[in-house]
Amino acid sequence: MKMCKAWICLSSLAMTAGAALGQSPDEGQLARFKEKVRQDMTGIPNYTCLETIERAHRDPHGRAFKPVDTVRLEVSSVAGKELFAWPGARHFENGSVTSLVTGGAIGSGMFTMFTNNLFINGKGTRQYRGAENLDGRAAVRYGFKLTSQESPMSITTNGVTEIAAAKGSFWFDPVSLDLIRLEVYADEIPYSLRLEESVFRTTYARARIGGADALLPKRSELTMTHFDGAASSNTIEFSNCREYRSESTISFDTPAPSAPEASKPQVREVNLPAGLAVPVEMDTAIDSKTAAVGDTLHARVVQEVRYKGDVAVPRGAVLTGHICKLDHSTVPGRFAVGVEFSEVEWEGARAALFAELVDLDRKSAGAHKPVTYFDGHTNKVFIDNGMPGIGVFFIDAAAFRIAPGFHMLWRTLAGSGRIEE
Repeated sequence: MKMCKAWICLSSLAMTAGAALGQSPDEGQLARFKEKVRQDMTGIPNYTCLETIERAHRDPHGRAFKPVDTVRLEVSSVAGKELFAWPGARHFENGSVTSLVTGGAIGSGMFTMFTNNLFINGKGTRQYRGAENLDGRAAVRYGFKLTSQESPMSITTNGVTEIAAAKGSFWFDPVSLDLIRLEVYADEIPYSLRLEESVFRTTYARARIGGADALLPKRSELTMTHFDGAASSNTIEFSNCREYRSESTISFDTPAPSAPEASKPQVREVNLPAGLAVPVEMDTAIDSKTAAVGDTLHARVVQEVRYKGDVAVPRGAVLTGHICKLDHSTVPGRFAVGVEFSEVEWEGARAALFAELVDLDRKSAGAHKPVTYFDGHTNKVFIDNGMPGIGVFFIDAAAFRIAPGFHMLWRTLAGSGRIEE
């Protein structure tokens, strides 16, 4: 089982007010805990955090997980909805995380939807498990269970999508009533998924968001184990959490007269036709030892691009994009590198960019080598355009560094259009 053929989307869970399966010594304590969670979830402003995902894979019958790649995303909670974007992107995507990260195991839902549905909605059953010492901290543990009809836990692997039931536990502090840990197992997994186990663990901690003291995920772990013993693992850290503010404001007061402000330069939005050959030179290095999926890339157009005799994109226009793939798990000693440029901008104008990678010039960096190969015995680079809009190429080396000055040739595809604000 290759890791790039499976992903999991744990979109949400729901439970809480169902009938208790066991007698708790303090039902009032559980009610106060649920109210505390409700206040935590509804009393904080919209916010965004940097999500760093370390992905690993274990081969069938293997003993240890081997690192695959690192993914960096911005994840935001806006009006109770979980949104994703590449770091530094102009806007968040209104869709699943898999619209950004198309390969490998990836999960979502742990940021807001899990806690919203698990502790605020009223589905599922619970059972008191007792007082425990959790990493040196006093805690109260409850188990829970959701049927497949109650649990919208959607799992996709090898192109098969099924809804699984869920069971697990949550722990909270008996004094502060803060949620400490949430552990979720897929239950009664449909055979068509060919999964032995899928488990998801999240720990929580308090952080300052704007003027509010918020309880947020701090670290999550997602593991999927297949029938043949192959497994995928994600370790997720949340950092740099801050209030999410839109740039537009609303005021009901009559504004006082003021001096006219200098008008903001207008940016003309351009639609690029398909078939344009766009030669670019990388301004950003890609070092396999430090780079991550989601890192921002910049490049410059090195020769003006013409369409029907007119200049469509001038020389010096700046491309902005991201690393979309940096995987060395499939073939030992070979990296699969995916690059996407989504925007090109020049003086007074910008355009969305949807293009395919046509060629790489490995001799284009002047006096210095455009690519440095570490422990590699060959200088081969192969291009694969199997992912529309993303240029994927393969480097036969245990590690590498692509220096600024590396040349690429892209060709625009149908679908390039205006930038969305």
